[in-house]
Amino acid sequence: MHSATPGRGAPRGQAESRPRSSRAAALLALLLTACGISTLIGAAPAWAGNVWVIQTAPSPTTGAPITGGGSWIVNKPSGYYLGRELPGWLFDDEQTTSANWHWGRAISQLDMCGWAMPGSMGSLDYATADSCSATTQATMSHREYIGMNFNMPAHATGDGTAIPANPGCLLYYNYFYGTSFPSNGGAWAEAAGYASSSVYYRFTTRDGGAVVVRDPVYGWAFLPIGCVNIDIPTYNDND
Repeated sequence: MHSATPGRGAPRGQAESRPRSSRAAALLALLLTACGISTLIGAAPAWAGNVWVIQTAPSPTTGAPITGGGSWIVNKPSGYYLGRELPGWLFDDEQTTSANWHWGRAISQLDMCGWAMPGSMGSLDYATADSCSATTQATMSHREYIGMNFNMPAHATGDGTAIPANPGCLLYYNYFYGTSFPSNGGAWAEAAGYASSSVYYRFTTRDGGAVVVRDPVYGWAFLPIGCVNIDIPTYNDND
């Protein structure tokens, strides 16, 4: 944090009070930074975001801890699943909505800009500079940027559609690394377990290599596209 810069041309007799005020402001800034609080003291703050340790969030529908633990990372509040930050991983919270969705960077494993769930911020770790822009936020909010062949028209539903799956295939909680989804994919990580014989299909990744599904046992995750039979109508209208 930067302390306030003393002004010029002040009346004589204030020369002693200004340095004391400056030192006090600097001390206050250091104390606030130590507590993880950003403030303005005569200049822009050096740090804008706060990095938090992820904890398991409650389900938006049931209130119970989400299946698989941690927090979903989605393309917009209540949006499409893009990956998962597991408990103990780090997330840089750069913006929080009134409904407590958190925009910022999923630091651990994903290195991805996105939205973390309400109730997913655990303990404060450290302060850092913002790294996810408003342009990125706006671009990835549109579903054709992140995927294709969605199970329903835009805005129609938040759940998947039941399709057959190969129970010999492993589900993975993460597939993306980074935020450039048209050229992204293939970073299979955090194996959850073997797929159920029926899963709930949501969409196919832009590279065509994986599908996002909700498994009845393991929750939202990725499967190799060859492990499912997408025998339903799909949609590519943008939102």
